[in-house]
Amino acid sequence: MEIFKSYDLVGDAISMRSTNNKHFGIVDKPVKSDGRSNFIGEFNDMLNKQLGQVNELQLSSDELTQRLAVTPNDVNIEDVMNAAAKAQLALNFTKTVRDKLVNAYQTLINLR
Repeated sequence: MEIFKSYDLVGDAISMRSTNNKHFGIVDKPVKSDGRSNFIGEFNDMLNKQLGQVNELQLSSDELTQRLAVTPNDVNIEDVMNAAAKAQLALNFTKTVRDKLVNAYQTLINLR
């Protein structure tokens, strides 16, 4: 049938296949042998990557601040302030995302 052309039927699970790379950014995402996609692993990798970038911003800001304290003539104060602002913004955003995830988890737990 034409209706099931874009789907992979595996037992009682249906795995969608994107037909245009603009839909989800990836055509035919890999699926596990049981028919499920590797969403949890991809989400975990993305989250770890983003947390690593936030950590790098914090470390860069700390290094510039220490260099400013030791050799003030070698470091531009604008660079130090920009690095501190970027690190603070990234940390605040990370805290907000964490709070939203915890709130969503608590909401799911309280649905019973």
